[in-house]
Amino acid sequence: MERAIGLIETISIAAGIEITDVMVKKAPIRLFLARPICPGKFIVLVGGDVEAVKNSLQAGCKIAEHYLADSILISRVHGDVFSALEASVVIDDIGNLRALGVIETFSVASCILAADAAVKAGGVKLVEIRPAMGLGGKSYVTMLGDVSAVESAVDAGRQKAEPEGMLVKSVVIPSVADDVLKALL
Repeated sequence: MERAIGLIETISIAAGIEITDVMVKKAPIRLFLARPICPGKFIVLVGGDVEAVKNSLQAGCKIAEHYLADSILISRVHGDVFSALEASVVIDDIGNLRALGVIETFSVASCILAADAAVKAGGVKLVEIRPAMGLGGKSYVTMLGDVSAVESAVDAGRQKAEPEGMLVKSVVIPSVADDVLKALL
């Protein structure tokens, strides 16, 4: 089954709530996120098989009309992206995963695209995708791996966000401190 993520951003909280209800009722999708984000916008993030997400997204966009700020459908999403969005990643052997990569973006969509590219580059474990809550509309993804894998993954993710002007900053910390890892995990 091909997996996808659909995202709708509205300029109205009320419209966002209405759209969320329509999207969930339209197709068998997983609702990852439905909440206000800064500055006074609402975001709906769903996942599932491509056709279900596409149908749900189309229904939401139709209802949104002039309240629609943005929408995106991302097909063939790596499975680890879903776990990172749910913050349900389990890391059993942290000993070999000493390098930390962080990609910070101006939007949720660009962050998900960057996270997907990073994990597809290989050799990293996504830790979390933090989508725009309490971040002034920004988002970030964190990942662990060996130094060369994290460098390659961060580069791949950065290449997805940079052309659209959505990259805020990216960093690779080669030997992250245990206390920092504990705080992030």
